[in-house]
Amino acid sequence: MAVSEAIVHQIHKPEGAPAQLSPRQTLLTISDSVETLISKLSAGFNNRSGKLYGGFELDQQEYPFSRWLAGYRQDEIDFVQLTRQSAERFRTALDTIEEAVSGYLLFARMEVLGADQLLVLLLSSSPALVIDEQLELSDSQHLDVGKVQLGCRIDLQQWQAAESSQYLALVRSRTGKGVNEAFRQALGATEEVDAKQQTQTLLKVFNDYCDQEQLPPKQASEVKQKAYEYCQERVDSGERVQMRELSCVIDTTDPDKFYNYVGEQDEDLNAEIPADKRGLQRFVRYSGSMKGLSLSFSESLLGDQLLYDADTDTLTIRGLPPTLRKQLARNG
Repeated sequence: MAVSEAIVHQIHKPEGAPAQLSPRQTLLTISDSVETLISKLSAGFNNRSGKLYGGFELDQQEYPFSRWLAGYRQDEIDFVQLTRQSAERFRTALDTIEEAVSGYLLFARMEVLGADQLLVLLLSSSPALVIDEQLELSDSQHLDVGKVQLGCRIDLQQWQAAESSQYLALVRSRTGKGVNEAFRQALGATEEVDAKQQTQTLLKVFNDYCDQEQLPPKQASEVKQKAYEYCQERVDSGERVQMRELSCVIDTTDPDKFYNYVGEQDEDLNAEIPADKRGLQRFVRYSGSMKGLSLSFSESLLGDQLLYDADTDTLTIRGLPPTLRKQLARNG
């Protein structure tokens, strides 16, 4: 990953009060530490589950961000102006909500695996103590690098080439609907595809395919592991799962077999989909819970260490984890 331009602006909105914007006047110097920070934030964004995918609203008067972005790409405005206008737009949108919002609005243009991208994130901070060169303690603010409040990633090449209507990935805050809507309005983002729903559909189609092929348990487990590893690699790199590529991965002797099967199904599954990281676990894990009981285990253990009898609705476990065995022995 290579970062070409980056800047950060501060947003502070107390509950029930107007939002305040403290803009930075110049770009950040692209040092090793800045590139490391943005790389971690980008990876954290990719790993967030529940992303939505879409594009820009068509009404550029009501939603001017895409117009400003086009002006930046045509050298009509610079990155500082683009981001300050966008941050001000976000501040104005926040004035319509009651909830408190504070953080740092980071804009970063970067190249990832040959793709030209713009990352916009709202980052939070927490109080911290630091020790200076004179060994004095002083109060400071610690940036929560592993916690992206909300944000979006725009594939600039796909947007300008009109290759897809889903060139924008959006991560929503888990704390309030108001800030999510303010952020969406500031960027003029649409929400067309739910990555979680598309992943659930993929898993259903994939499991139906394995059942139709009547694969032996061991072979089915190997196929699921291959599918999971491919999809996980795509998520980690911020790319979409390609049905044709997935088909080649799971069956090298007949690489179009799964792809053709997908096309024959009456399911809302696109040829390429954004995958949900958490949902992908169901490729290789079984899990469930009920009152007083929670179970989760690797799919590869089924039929060997774990035996399921559908007729009696029982699951037999051969060999318990040592810590669980000790607890049972103490209470036995």
